[in-house]
Amino acid sequence: MKRLAMHTLVAACLAVAVGPAFATASSSAVMGNLVITLTDLNLDDGISPWLSFTPNSVSGLHNEAKGWGDVYESYTRDDYASAPSQNGTLTRQVDTAWSTAGATVNTAANAAGFTAMSAQGAAMSGLDGYGKYFSQAYNGNGVSEFKLSANTQVTFSVLTDLKASTSMGYNLDADMAEYGYARALLNVGGTINGMWQNDAQELAVLAEYYVNDDNTVSGVSDSWSGLMSVSFANTGATVADAWLQGVALSEGQSAVWDGVAPVPEPETYAMTLAGLALIGVARRRKAGRTRKV
Repeated sequence: MKRLAMHTLVAACLAVAVGPAFATASSSAVMGNLVITLTDLNLDDGISPWLSFTPNSVSGLHNEAKGWGDVYESYTRDDYASAPSQNGTLTRQVDTAWSTAGATVNTAANAAGFTAMSAQGAAMSGLDGYGKYFSQAYNGNGVSEFKLSANTQVTFSVLTDLKASTSMGYNLDADMAEYGYARALLNVGGTINGMWQNDAQELAVLAEYYVNDDNTVSGVSDSWSGLMSVSFANTGATVADAWLQGVALSEGQSAVWDGVAPVPEPETYAMTLAGLALIGVARRRKAGRTRKV
């Protein structure tokens, strides 16, 4: 079979925000280096494989950060970008004293509407405070539409990295649990000769807590890294209409610190060091912003 590969530029920047608090919950979902491959399913039909689209899809971000401490804080922000715009990159972050959430999408004039996207967040905790976060990045209007030539298969492949961790896990006295969750989704579908065809791949990691032999609890971590891939094969004799959906999602919550210093796993230490600088910047920015209660 003849294969035509269209490689897109990787442009994803992961910055997980984990602050110098007593305990943390954090997670991140990164999808980068999108590759679109066309395969000719019939070399004798005289049709060269092609794929067309209208480069006006609107990608978006949704970020939420909440904090419970001396005062209750809640910030929610939605941002949108037509592909291509924002110099190809749309990135936003919201934060409270106890949490931060951020997302990025690199928009592109291609059939997917993006080349890379990421969502990440962290919730810190102390003796008198804890936080919650949610972040999501997605391609054009939830889906990006395209047309595919007859007897042609299109494959969308993207490198994906998912991480989630908690440091304390569970506060028995307060009956509060920490969790970190990350999810990535690729979903392609369309109609061929009146029949619906769909191919989806969805991956997720979840970190909550671990009960030790002495009935104490501790935080945990979970991760996945690899290639996600979905395909749509137009085996008909006419052009097919199809769409692609891409989503990167991250959410989590911390718990009031139980007064016992947690011992994070090695992955948690790495994520903490990576996020110290970002939290410092976020808190300095917050000092000059109006608070919503």
